[in-house]
Amino acid sequence: MAEEHPLEQEEKQETQEQLPEEADEVTLLRERLAEAQSQAQEYLDGWQRARAEFVNYRRREEQRRQALEQEITARVVSKFLPVLDDMDRAFQAIPEEARDSAWVEGLAMVKRKFHALLEKEGLSLMEVKPGDRFDPNYHEAVTHEPSDEFDAGQIVEVVQQGYMLNDSVLRPALVRVSSGKEEGEE
Repeated sequence: MAEEHPLEQEEKQETQEQLPEEADEVTLLRERLAEAQSQAQEYLDGWQRARAEFVNYRRREEQRRQALEQEITARVVSKFLPVLDDMDRAFQAIPEEARDSAWVEGLAMVKRKFHALLEKEGLSLMEVKPGDRFDPNYHEAVTHEPSDEFDAGQIVEVVQQGYMLNDSVLRPALVRVSSGKEEGEE
């Protein structure tokens, strides 16, 4: 076998010494990479959680704002209901000979504008008439009285109109309810 030159022996020895050092360095770099990837994943998870929390916060705030807006609208509109009642009673009391006057027609126009304004805010009149079934979700009974004309549980008369605000009852209709025929009558 040929003898190796001393320089070749030295290079071989240096290469063998470098291999463990390079292996240690590669292992160290892999560990650092794994740590950096783990930290990046933590940051990503935290960011995604914070983003989801913010989206939920915005949704809750929008719901709260809408609920507050509806509550304020209901409070304001409910304060106008007695005015509507008074206007309706006033128009019912107008003498027949005065109904065609320009003054009454002007007031009727103001009343229509007032109704239109409240309707834009979501107010609607409950359609309740004598003979309808009493529903405690929409009606408030002021009396239960015998009636020859109506069966038990039917509305005899609407005392005060009820109103809805969007899909909610703002004010139930005040009604007189039949308790059926008077005992002894058939």
